[in-house]
Amino acid sequence: MILLFIFGISLIQFGLYYLNSKYGKKVPDFLILLIFINCYFLVIPRFFYPEPRTDGINCGMPVLGITLGFWIFGTIAGTATHLIWKLIKYKSTKAQQRV
Repeated sequence: MILLFIFGISLIQFGLYYLNSKYGKKVPDFLILLIFINCYFLVIPRFFYPEPRTDGINCGMPVLGITLGFWIFGTIAGTATHLIWKLIKYKSTKAQQRV
């Protein structure tokens, strides 16, 4: 579930790169990457935390696993999306320069 969510966020990130490129350079691509990395670290994991139990015995291991999963896989996915976008953009500009 978490990996599918991260994949969806990567598609949104890729779409933002495309829209930013299509409508002009309003926002640097690196800033988009930093925003998504900050979301992976600070915002998104909290939506997946399990509800606390009413008996007062709550284990922190699921919270730790969810947080580390988003930190590790989210950072890899965000950086990979950024690098793939830069590679596609580089190849397209290089192809346009040949013509």
